[in-house]
Amino acid sequence: MIKRIFSLFLLVLVGLALYAVVIKSMDLFSPTEEFIYGLNTAIVKPVTYLDEADSRQLPMDSNTIAFYSVHQDTSMLERIFKTAGLPYRRCKNLDEIGAAPILFLDLSMNEPVILSNKERKLLYTFVANGGVLVGNEVLATRYGALKGLFGYRGYTPTKQHRQLLLTHSPYYLFLDQTEERHYRLSGTERAPYSNSIHVGTAEVIATYEDEKAAITLNHYQEGEAILLGVSLFDLRYRNLFGKDYNANRQYANGYEPLSDMIVFLMQGIYARKLGTSIMLNTAKGANHATVVVTHDVDYEHSMKNIEEFVSLEEEQSFKSTYTIQTKYLKDYKDVPFFKNSTIHYILDAQEKGFEIASHTVLHTENFFTLPQGDCNESYPHYKPFSESALKDSGEPTLCGELKVSKALLLGSGIKEVVSFRSGHLYYNPRLPQVMEQLGYRYSSCFSAEDVLSYFPYRYVYDYKTLSHESKIWELPLTYEDEAFPPLYFRVDDALTLFQKLYRHGGVFTLLVHPDLSYTRLKNLDLDFQRSFIDQLPNDVWIDTMGAVGEYWDQRDRIVFRYNITTDKVILELYSAVAVQGLSFKLRGLTLKEDQANIEVKDDLFVLNVEKGMNHWELERY
Repeated sequence: MIKRIFSLFLLVLVGLALYAVVIKSMDLFSPTEEFIYGLNTAIVKPVTYLDEADSRQLPMDSNTIAFYSVHQDTSMLERIFKTAGLPYRRCKNLDEIGAAPILFLDLSMNEPVILSNKERKLLYTFVANGGVLVGNEVLATRYGALKGLFGYRGYTPTKQHRQLLLTHSPYYLFLDQTEERHYRLSGTERAPYSNSIHVGTAEVIATYEDEKAAITLNHYQEGEAILLGVSLFDLRYRNLFGKDYNANRQYANGYEPLSDMIVFLMQGIYARKLGTSIMLNTAKGANHATVVVTHDVDYEHSMKNIEEFVSLEEEQSFKSTYTIQTKYLKDYKDVPFFKNSTIHYILDAQEKGFEIASHTVLHTENFFTLPQGDCNESYPHYKPFSESALKDSGEPTLCGELKVSKALLLGSGIKEVVSFRSGHLYYNPRLPQVMEQLGYRYSSCFSAEDVLSYFPYRYVYDYKTLSHESKIWELPLTYEDEAFPPLYFRVDDALTLFQKLYRHGGVFTLLVHPDLSYTRLKNLDLDFQRSFIDQLPNDVWIDTMGAVGEYWDQRDRIVFRYNITTDKVILELYSAVAVQGLSFKLRGLTLKEDQANIEVKDDLFVLNVEKGMNHWELERY
C-alpha cells in the first residue's frame, strides 16, 4: 500500500514537471512582446549618509572595553564590538587603557611588533591587577615579549586545520549550542592559516581536529589572558565576503555561526567579567529578535501574486519587502513582465506601506564578474540579454543593473528605492561603490550560511584587504524557498532555526518567491508563511529591509557609557542621529517600570534618543 502511494506521488510530481515545461515553452515561443517600450524613468540621485560616530567621543571607564590595534583601519574589528552591543573605546597607545576591565590587543603576524619595555610592563600590570586581555595575532610579537603573559612556549603556523572545536570555558556563556562549539574552517583541500599554540602555563579552551591548541586561557596573578590561534581575518572577515574555504556545510537554511563566534565570545567575556552590566540590544523597541520577510519578483506570473501576499501580510499586521526585477526584454529565461499593465501591483503595495526594492534588470548568474560600467546606462538603450543560463550578451554592467532598474521603479511611481538584491545572491567587488553612487543603502546579496553570520554588517571598499567599511549594509538571507522539500513541509524546520537566532537577537531574513506555481508546490507558500509568522514569539520585530537597515545604521552611530549605583543606572550616550526605540539589555539588575520617557519590559529598556549628548538617571531595584 505504501509503495503504491509513493508511486502515485512520484507520478504526480512528474506530471507537474512536464506541465511546467510545456507552459514555459508556450510562454517563450508563443507570440509575445520582445521588448517593452514606453516605460517611464526618473533621475537616480545620490543620498546623504549618516556621519560616523567615534568611540573616543566619550571617556574610558570601568565598564568600557579598551582596544589597541597596530592597524590604521579598525572598522572590521570595531564591527565586532558594535554587533555585540558593547561599550568600547580605541586607545591610541597603551597608556590610555585606564580603568578598562577588558583590553583587546590587535597586533600583526605579517609584521611582528616590537613592544617597548614600557608597553610590555603596562600589559603585564593590566592583567596582574585583574584585567582580561584578549590577543589577536600576538604570537609573533618580537623576542617572546608576551609568552609569560599568555602562557605559551611557541607556535606552529600551518594551513592544514579544517575544524575549530571549543571545549569548556566560563567565558562561553553565549556559546552553548552544538553548532556554536564545533566549527568548520574549510571544506576544500585548502585551508586558512592557523597556528597550533604550544602551551606553557595556559589551559586549552579550543582545539583543532588534531587536538592541537587553538585558543588558550592563562591565569596571571589576578587576571586572565586569552590567546587566539586563528586570526580574526580567517575567523571572521574573509567569511563575510565569500572568501572563505567553503567553511559552510550547506548554502542556506542552516545554522553555522563561525563569523559570529567572536561576537558571542566577547559578550561572554564582558558579562562574566562585569557581572551586572548593560549591552545595546540588536532589535528595535522591546523586542528580542528581528524578522525580515522578502519576496523576489523575478517571474512572469509573480507580479499579479503580489496582491495575495500583501493581503496576507496586512492580515498579520507586518510589512515586507518586494524586490522587483524590471524585466523589459524577452530572452532565454523569461518573457518581459515589467510593463505598464503590471506596474499597478507594486504601486498598490507601496500605497499600503510595503517596501519596493531593486532586483536588477537581467537577473544574471554572471553578476560577480560584471564590469562596473560608467553609470550612464539608461533605458531603453540598455539591452542586456541572457542567451543561456550562463551566457549573457548586450553588454550588461553593474551600473546598468542597479541604475536602470532603480530609474524604472522611480519612473513608475515608486517614491524611494534604497534596498537591493542581486539575482542568485551574487556579490560584485565594486558593489558598495556603485550602490553609494546610485543612492542605495541596504543590500541582501549573501546567504547567512554562506557568510556564516546572522547579523547585518557593512560592505568594505577594499575587497582585497577586506578593510575600510562602506556606507552600505548587508542583511544576509537566512531562510529561502528553493530547497527541498517545499516550504509547506518546512515550518518546524524554519522555526527551529529562528529559535537559535532568537537567543542571540539575530536577524532572520526570509525569502519567499511569490510565483505560487504548482511546481514544487509553491502554491502552498502562503500557508507556510501564515503558519510561520503566527508561531513567532510576541517580542519579535517584523519589518522591511529598509526599516531594519535604517535601525542598524542608526544603532551604529551610538557611543554609550554607564555607571551602576545602589539605586540608579546613570547612562551617558552620544548619538550622531536621533533614534526612536533604541533598546538596551540588562544583565544582573532590574529597572523600576514606572519611569517617565522610558519603557521597561523584562530584561530590556527602551529610549528615544536625541542627536548629540543624552543623559539619563534610571531608578533600579
